[in-house]
Amino acid sequence: MKPMTKNLWREIRASRGRFIAIILIILLGCLTFVGVRAAGPGLNESLTTTVQDLHLSDVQLMSTTGFTHEDVTTAAKVSGARAEAVKFTYATGGKNANVVALYGYQAGQQINRLRLVSGHLPQAANQIVLDAQAKSAGYRLGQTFSFDRGAQVKRRRFTIVGFANSPLYIDNSLRGAANVGDGTVDWFTAVPASQLDVPVATLLNIRFASLQGHNTFAKAYDTARNRKLRALKRVFATRAKARSREVYDSAVKPIAAQAAKLAAAQRQLATAKAQVAAASHGTVTTTPAIEAQAAQLKSATAKLTAARQQAKAASVTTYTWQDRSDLPGFAAYGDSSKRIAAIANVFPVFFFLIAALITFTTITRMVEEARGQIGTFKALGYGKWAIARNYLIYACSAAIIGSGLGSVLGNLTLPRFILMMYDQYLPLTTTVRFQWGAFSLALVASLLATVGAAVIVVRRELQEGPAALLLPKPPKSAKRILLERITPLWSRLNFNQKVSYRNLFRYKSRMIMSIVASPAGVRCC
Repeated sequence: MKPMTKNLWREIRASRGRFIAIILIILLGCLTFVGVRAAGPGLNESLTTTVQDLHLSDVQLMSTTGFTHEDVTTAAKVSGARAEAVKFTYATGGKNANVVALYGYQAGQQINRLRLVSGHLPQAANQIVLDAQAKSAGYRLGQTFSFDRGAQVKRRRFTIVGFANSPLYIDNSLRGAANVGDGTVDWFTAVPASQLDVPVATLLNIRFASLQGHNTFAKAYDTARNRKLRALKRVFATRAKARSREVYDSAVKPIAAQAAKLAAAQRQLATAKAQVAAASHGTVTTTPAIEAQAAQLKSATAKLTAARQQAKAASVTTYTWQDRSDLPGFAAYGDSSKRIAAIANVFPVFFFLIAALITFTTITRMVEEARGQIGTFKALGYGKWAIARNYLIYACSAAIIGSGLGSVLGNLTLPRFILMMYDQYLPLTTTVRFQWGAFSLALVASLLATVGAAVIVVRRELQEGPAALLLPKPPKSAKRILLERITPLWSRLNFNQKVSYRNLFRYKSRMIMSIVASPAGVRCC
């Protein structure tokens, strides 16, 4: 082993306390920096993984006239789209007339899958799955859940066979608003679609395979989804007209039959009038019975006209478009992750700067204390690079070990700890990727704080000759400071105060470290 290498290991063993301290300081700084910076992306990626596993729809479409198979086919015209029409309504029921979002469950549905907490999905006509949050209200498997009168269900009593979570409701405290009860949804429920007394599907869920590779909170996802949304609106603009005609034609069929009967009655009335006129040789054209029948026909005609107008108004198809950001709790979750990401741009940077400053001061002091050793090596004929390399490797080793351990520990622990605190949300599939960008920044900053300090100080020391280095470094010359020029103030300070203030300005690096790092503020250096 070369003498300089032996000296390096000897230096590390002799000052292992200092070496470990530098590693720990850098480790703490990197742990905080990388860990907090990984928290925001970790929150987003975990929710993205969760909703992708449960096939959350990218777009939800509601219509005033409902949906048929033709609407599903229309949505499929957009590249990569998969659509499912679902029966959906709001109802009241349960022990305290709770407001529930009631979905019609169909076996094999692929979009907005339910994640069971206990029990099983509906398999018989009298079975129901409740929101997992309903367990806190005392509901248990095997109990009966009853809907109030007026609910659009074919039966009022169902047996609870399961509790589940839904990707449509990620925040346990938010279930949206309703047009029944007190207007606030308490839970969601699911019964067999055949048990919903709704003529057609009222909700169309659409999911795009090409969007599932994006983070659901990323701008790239928003851009791609908006492009797909524009394409959907184009194809449904034509579909709306066709659907309006379908509904209108269906609504006017009984009206047309009544109109035909009314026309026949009017012809009979006209014939009766003609017969009366002929019998009276034109002196009488009507009778009380004919007048009564004419009034009845006039009233019936007015009702048919009103019915046609109502059918026309009711058949107008309008759509309401929603995306994931409109779902209960989704926007709040995204805002929360953004706030954590914003904190990551301030707090951990400040903490890391403190660690870097302390490391810089420690390395500087270590090299200054080795003046005699540096002078000895120079006297023995070693070059500047050979001498400097000893201290650079020392500093570089501490930086790499500290930043590596700190970054890995920070990335593994802090994001998961923060995710554990988000217990008000749907149980998430933890997904925390290693933040290579933050690790690179932490490593570069650590090397600047350690190797940079060593380069600056060693370069300064190597500029002196061996004879000067073998002598103790002379203390900095005392200089008058600004306070000394303010005689009335300076004269009132005691001796210790004067020494403290002078040292503050003589050793500026220590002063800065004390001001920034010490919780007590400025202290004597």
